[in-house]
Amino acid sequence: MLHIALCDDNPASIEILEKYFDILNDSTIDYDVYFSAEELLGAGGSCDAGYPNWADLFAPFARDLGTPINESTDYYRLAQYYSNSFGPGELRKRINERINRNNFESQLLEELIDIGFTNVWTTNFDNAIELNYQKRDILTNKVFRDSDFSNIDINKRINIFKMNGDVTNLEGIVATQSDYEKYADTHRIMLMFFKRELISSTFLFIGYSFTDHLVLDCLSEITRYLGYSATYHYTIMKNNPKDPYFKHFVEDIEQRYHIRVLLVDDYKEIQIILNELNSRIRSKRVFVSGAFSSFTSEIEEYSHNLSRNLASSLLENDYRIVNGIGRRFGTHLIGYANEYLAKQGVKDIEKHLIVKPFVGNTQAAAEEKYRSRKKVIGQCGTAIFVFGEMSENSSATKSGVMEEFEIACEQHKTIIPIAYPGMVSEIIWEKVKGELTRYPYLEGRIDLLTSVQSPEFLSQIIIHILDSVQESM
Repeated sequence: MLHIALCDDNPASIEILEKYFDILNDSTIDYDVYFSAEELLGAGGSCDAGYPNWADLFAPFARDLGTPINESTDYYRLAQYYSNSFGPGELRKRINERINRNNFESQLLEELIDIGFTNVWTTNFDNAIELNYQKRDILTNKVFRDSDFSNIDINKRINIFKMNGDVTNLEGIVATQSDYEKYADTHRIMLMFFKRELISSTFLFIGYSFTDHLVLDCLSEITRYLGYSATYHYTIMKNNPKDPYFKHFVEDIEQRYHIRVLLVDDYKEIQIILNELNSRIRSKRVFVSGAFSSFTSEIEEYSHNLSRNLASSLLENDYRIVNGIGRRFGTHLIGYANEYLAKQGVKDIEKHLIVKPFVGNTQAAAEEKYRSRKKVIGQCGTAIFVFGEMSENSSATKSGVMEEFEIACEQHKTIIPIAYPGMVSEIIWEKVKGELTRYPYLEGRIDLLTSVQSPEFLSQIIIHILDSVQESM
């Protein structure tokens, strides 16, 4: 375990964090929708939005029963005792009163959404997570019953698995000891799927106390059977130096459940860590923008050579290629990227090549393309621009390549233009050169980024630029 206090002006803290918390430094870990990385949120994940944690949620029940709440309280048993005394209907009514609300704004959830997890697992009943995704116009599937598994859509939606049920179905929530004891029968598919994900995926636990037996039993079962080969997961927890057992509690989590623990002094520090994680993930993703439709043997040959060299150089240096399948060049790039990965024997191609087609010619389709471009480019650290055709009046304003450039500028991405005569990328190159102080990483390199240079040389220069940006982070 590592105990660390972070602050925005303490880069040394981040260095220490990176050495220990290797999820930040592992180039094989990617959190795109195509990679099976997971997030598990406990009650602490919703506290930032004003929702109660489990201790606060059940505190009124404890008072009514005349019993104290402490760190060893079993909330399933507490809820069971309340249900026995006042009835299950009253229990669920009072839970609903505490968590069924409209306020959901949360900086912590914003950071988590930015990471781009494939799936979100939560033990919470509330709807804070879904509402934050909805605000971003991100499609989700809510899964809290076994029957909901028929709606899982791995490729198009974020799946939110609510292990203890959902506030919209109070009769089905898992709140009491009796509910927990029946879980294996009432949520058979949920349990099976959760265990499978724990084996095959990397989880980041946020706001989770590791005191409820539902998740711990699953982790324990997996580590018993798999031993040291079991997947390591990660968690960020607030340190509790006043508790004499806390140190031993953390050591137990790490040893028995394969959870690597990072301790912080303040919950606000978690946002700094997540922001750093976001930056590291984005920095390895490279959006490549380029398209042309007019066919000449010269441009066609250059497009083939450039896409072949660029694809192999990026992938060889552990960068992820992101592309919207621009006309001709996009298909060339994707084709050569697939060819390179196949030669390397890579089976999980989606981990290295992310394809997000922007299609449609209607006004509605144009608006959707713009939103999609903003989302996709937002998940990348760098944008490379080449080709791009002018409109009939020699204007670049309606070009998709120019629109992608403007989005990348708004989002303060690393911009790398390759000037090609008579095309949009030449105009972008001129704009960048005229404002070179905004692009310090291109100092001494901007004049090399033209089609006069060989595709092999251009690809090398681009890798040097990307690596220099990485080193400066």
